[in-house]
Amino acid sequence: MLLLSYPLGTDVPVFPGTPPLKVRGFQRIESDGSRSSTVEFNTHTGSHIDLPAHFHQEGEDVSSLSRLIELGPARCIDVPADGDVPLRLDDMPDGLEEVEALLLRTGYHRWRHSDRDRYRNEHPWIHPEGAQRLLRLPRLKAIGMDVLSAASPNHPDEGGRTHQLLLRPERPVLIMEDLDLSDDALPEKEWTLYVVPLFTADVESTPVTVMAAPS
Repeated sequence: MLLLSYPLGTDVPVFPGTPPLKVRGFQRIESDGSRSSTVEFNTHTGSHIDLPAHFHQEGEDVSSLSRLIELGPARCIDVPADGDVPLRLDDMPDGLEEVEALLLRTGYHRWRHSDRDRYRNEHPWIHPEGAQRLLRLPRLKAIGMDVLSAASPNHPDEGGRTHQLLLRPERPVLIMEDLDLSDDALPEKEWTLYVVPLFTADVESTPVTVMAAPS
């Protein structure tokens, strides 16, 4: 089984304009007898999943999710891209009609630790044309990416439209962002994804633990 989520920490990269994760001491052993901490972060921090409520007033939120989400079959396809590049996905392989989850591996995960500014500000993103192509896959329920967001901070209108299309309430394709897709075994076989949300509250997004097991 492969772990596709990154750990949360104060150094986790976040989308430009998003407040960073903060940890504050709440109690100290010296004065209170025990140690306790408060962690504050945006729901779109780290490996996370976007729900329709992110872009649609009437869309379902995280409270609609199961405590354990199983998606299968799942496939990972390589869509090599470098920099602020729109993915139109016009050359997706055949045989994806039955997939419930599709992982899009751009290769940009390599910059997450070595060049945080590049990873945050100049990453590949899904063009609305690519979103339309994804919606043609009849059983697709979720996608995952090895970039910080399916939207680019440099193209907010197009990125917003992509989210609106994929997260449409009548048949949403949930979006998992900032996944670790570095394992070269991923494109070689079919998988079942197990997704565990951190929250079940009425928010539009939540960090998730994502695991992949061979089908």
